[in-house]
Amino acid sequence: MSPRPRLAALAVVVGLVVTSVGSAGCSGSDDGDAAAPSTSAVVPSSSGDRCDDPTGDLDVPAGVPPEVLPALAGIDLVTAEATVEGEQLAVRFEVVGPVADVPDPTFVVAQGDPLDPLSFELRIARRADQWQVTLITWPDAREKRQLVAAPVTAADGTVAVDVPLAGLPPIALTLQFGATAEVSPSIVVFDDCSNLNPG
Repeated sequence: MSPRPRLAALAVVVGLVVTSVGSAGCSGSDDGDAAAPSTSAVVPSSSGDRCDDPTGDLDVPAGVPPEVLPALAGIDLVTAEATVEGEQLAVRFEVVGPVADVPDPTFVVAQGDPLDPLSFELRIARRADQWQVTLITWPDAREKRQLVAAPVTAADGTVAVDVPLAGLPPIALTLQFGATAEVSPSIVVFDDCSNLNPG
């Protein structure tokens, strides 16, 4: 199945208020993160993944005001990558236009399917001019959300954040990437990129 429907469903949800299940950042020292090291002991990480995306392929639903369309270049993905660099997962998104112009953007890197203990989603979202990183995992088939204390760099057409590997499951060879803009509570525009669905 194409990852686009999955990211489309994700796009509907990213506008919701994200709450933290644990108060600690993604440092691996919190007892609540015990599931991640146990899986990484038996499953080796890869070095990450990179995806190049054609420009102008946004999924724009009906009802987007014409004056908003130019700003959506700020979620039109050019490249997306999440690569292991030392003890960090370095996440980088390059887009066509200025990120600052996009209404309520969210950038996502995801691995696997929900409910799998080796799956995760990192959501990098700007709301009310504040960037926030949320890690979603499914240890024991239960969803867990926690805020990640990692500064986001967002300038011009780039969004970047380094996330400690200690709180993540092992990194897969192929990841999925996406970006959304919440034009209104009922209208979300998105773009996605995955080597699982080339072309």
